[in-house]
Amino acid sequence: METKSHQRLKRSILCSALCLASVARADSVEFNVSTLLSGRADPRDGEIHTVVPVYQSLGVTAQIKRPYFDSINIVMSGWVSVQLDIGRDEYWSGDIDLGYLEGSFWKKRVQVRLGRQFVFGGAARSTQLDGGSATLQIYKGLGISGYGGVPVTPRFSVSRGDVVFGGRMFYRHSVDTEVGVSFHQVMGEGRAARQDIAVDARYVPHEQIALTGYTLYSIPEARVAEADVAATWIPNLMFQIGADYRRTAPDLFLPLNSIFSVFSQETRDEVGGNVFFKPIRRLRFYGDLRAVVNMEGVGARGGIKATVALGQRDHTTLNGELRVLKLPNNGYVQARLYSTHKLTPAWFVTLGANSYFLDQPINGQAFSFTGTGTVAGNLGRGFRIVATGFADVTPFVERRVEFVVKLAYNATQVFREVQQ
Repeated sequence: METKSHQRLKRSILCSALCLASVARADSVEFNVSTLLSGRADPRDGEIHTVVPVYQSLGVTAQIKRPYFDSINIVMSGWVSVQLDIGRDEYWSGDIDLGYLEGSFWKKRVQVRLGRQFVFGGAARSTQLDGGSATLQIYKGLGISGYGGVPVTPRFSVSRGDVVFGGRMFYRHSVDTEVGVSFHQVMGEGRAARQDIAVDARYVPHEQIALTGYTLYSIPEARVAEADVAATWIPNLMFQIGADYRRTAPDLFLPLNSIFSVFSQETRDEVGGNVFFKPIRRLRFYGDLRAVVNMEGVGARGGIKATVALGQRDHTTLNGELRVLKLPNNGYVQARLYSTHKLTPAWFVTLGANSYFLDQPINGQAFSFTGTGTVAGNLGRGFRIVATGFADVTPFVERRVEFVVKLAYNATQVFREVQQ
């Protein structure tokens, strides 16, 4: 019997094979290769382990020109990694993130995509699947889309189901104005793991005002899983004010057939607003305040952030942030300072300090502090280096000092094939 991991690996290989076979006949191809090498000390088992992870990613985008098609695109993105525990062992891993063939025709009124892909928007939110999707523009902004396949379970994650399908009907008056109604269902172990309908809309009645709304409703549970309504007013480039309301039901973010869904709180409501102010070019302020209502009672969260740019080329920025969360049974105050400084166009330095003051102590400690510093820059010929060090004192560690060095290589190659 094939395990789910074997089935998942076969689907990944099939998606890659289909894409690479199509790329071989492409008119133009773009390759992007990135290599990341890092090293760090990992204290565990009473010893200090020297761990060196190596990550290799590959992205391929190809375009094919054929009669009767507006465009044909092939996209593939994947990665492989090996984690070296120096002198002890090594661990290999890898996955295919994207691998699909996409085509559009009839003056782009019809778009079809086959392979490993992401479906965004509406009740689907952000769903990765192995299968197919299609979009049809019916008439003057009115359209419909549908998708179906097998949910992709990311590496190191739990199963997301056996079958997924859904669709969305929408009316797009302009880039700023659209409304849609959608349906999404996931089947797992012969039962509905998710079955949702959603309504989403955005509307710009005036160049200074933007309205957005989204509601996700769980059919089996007969209640709202997520609702988000927001209004933004931008009278000029120096000032912006917004108001919003958001409701979430954390248990409905889990599969309905998951035992963990019964341990989640039922609902969480937040209502409030935010303000952005830029009195001069080098100075910015941002603040937000929201009331929080959950099963414990009524609380609040909010914060303020200030950013100032210094130097003739704004090469230094100083940032300060203060955030507060107060709930009936818990809360904290966070104070954060961080800065960035560009030494040259290719090199920069960052420094940061982050503190938490907890209302309820954890492991007998109500204070947490983390200090960080980073130096990064381009070495040329596609090479980039990043060195980071941090030290912290938290309720989970008495004290810790760690250094991480990363060496990355990025290369992009574009070539075109001219066919007679």
